[in-house]
Amino acid sequence: MKKGIRSLFQFLIIFISLQILICSNVSAQNVGHAVLTGKIKDNRGEGAALYKPDDISALINYEDSQFIPTDSAGHFYINIMLDKPRYFILGFNTLYISPHDSIHMIIDGTFPTRSKFSGIGGNIQEYLKENPHFKGASFLEGGDSIRRKLEDNLDYVLSAERKRNMDLKKLTNTSSSFQYMEKSRTKADVINSLISLRQYYKRMYNKKERIDSIPELLDYDTKIVPVIKQYSADFLSKDFLGLINYRHILSTIIKYNQDNKKIGPILEWSQFNQLSSEVDKAMKTNDVVVLDKLKNDIEGLSNDLYRNAVLSKLSSVSRLMKGKQATDFDFEDQDGKRRKLSEFKGRPIFIDLWATWCVPCLEQKPAFERLAKKYKNDALFFPISLDNDKNKWLASLKNKELVAFEGWSSFQSLSAYNVVGIPRYILIDKDFNIFNLDISADFSKVIEDYFNTSGKPGQL
Repeated sequence: MKKGIRSLFQFLIIFISLQILICSNVSAQNVGHAVLTGKIKDNRGEGAALYKPDDISALINYEDSQFIPTDSAGHFYINIMLDKPRYFILGFNTLYISPHDSIHMIIDGTFPTRSKFSGIGGNIQEYLKENPHFKGASFLEGGDSIRRKLEDNLDYVLSAERKRNMDLKKLTNTSSSFQYMEKSRTKADVINSLISLRQYYKRMYNKKERIDSIPELLDYDTKIVPVIKQYSADFLSKDFLGLINYRHILSTIIKYNQDNKKIGPILEWSQFNQLSSEVDKAMKTNDVVVLDKLKNDIEGLSNDLYRNAVLSKLSSVSRLMKGKQATDFDFEDQDGKRRKLSEFKGRPIFIDLWATWCVPCLEQKPAFERLAKKYKNDALFFPISLDNDKNKWLASLKNKELVAFEGWSSFQSLSAYNVVGIPRYILIDKDFNIFNLDISADFSKVIEDYFNTSGKPGQL
């Protein structure tokens, strides 16, 4: 037996019994197994996480990921038990996996469009890699697709919708439920694109005026808003809450369907989502009293699944209050080496969560770098990029004086820290305990005060 085949065979024997239970309380008659095999590029045995981007997971900031073990070459084999088809995220690829699928995949963690899929269910993954479930303002692609004229932007978004629906129609051997959800997701992308159009226009063309005073956008209310209303009207289903893109436009959906009798489940999830956000706020202020009140409010609500999800999040947040042990996480440094945050225990750690596409992050970079230079002997100043595209992060480091240790990670890897937006600043003391989980306002003053508390900053 050849060495490579023998190695793979041994690996399959090790993991053949691995069962990842994705659903709970599943009845025997609707259970089905899906087998996923393949390789994750540049993975050397550290494994990977499989996420469910559904409405339940969103309430707890996607903490319920499933670990996928890999061998030293990045190979994996998992057997998933499913009660119905579901969306997942692996790396930066969105997957749609059904019971009885058998998918072979090669995952590219840097360029998801270069991932490859084959086998039963592989054609759906090939479609999804070209149409990711969430990117900057959907069809506007982070502003890269913005046109100069308002009408041209509308035409572009609607033509992109038609093209995606045509590509979807060409898919063979796909279920009606997948076609239904993808058409709905595309519709949500249209709404999201048109809602975000003005903000991206202002940024891409460096407009200094207020958004409602930009000459090229003066007809927004008469030409764009009616289309948003049209697409939002009666666009209501509990099933849609499982789509990231739909949840992102939920306030607009509610705004234009207030008198619709079908809006009940949407409002219910929105209520729990608001409570989940309140938990985040209490975490930022280290407010135990508010957390106790929120716990009582949540326990009084009737939806068991949503209630248990938010209570689970509240419990996790309580473990990350000031003075609690910090949760470790993996990242990749600027030299391509996989590291753990706990390696730096013994010094205060000031983390800057940012991305190259985040304008507020870039605006606050100079202040962070001044602090890094001033206190370089007293603490580790650690910017962590959350860019989807690792190469954009690496490109940003070229021809630049690096005043801090640089790292690259993902929102999913930092889910335990309830990272729902950036910039975000986290301060961990020398004993690897949380000192401040979210320094959102005037972080420079907080850091200055922290180091000025003692004559020996490094001993804090």
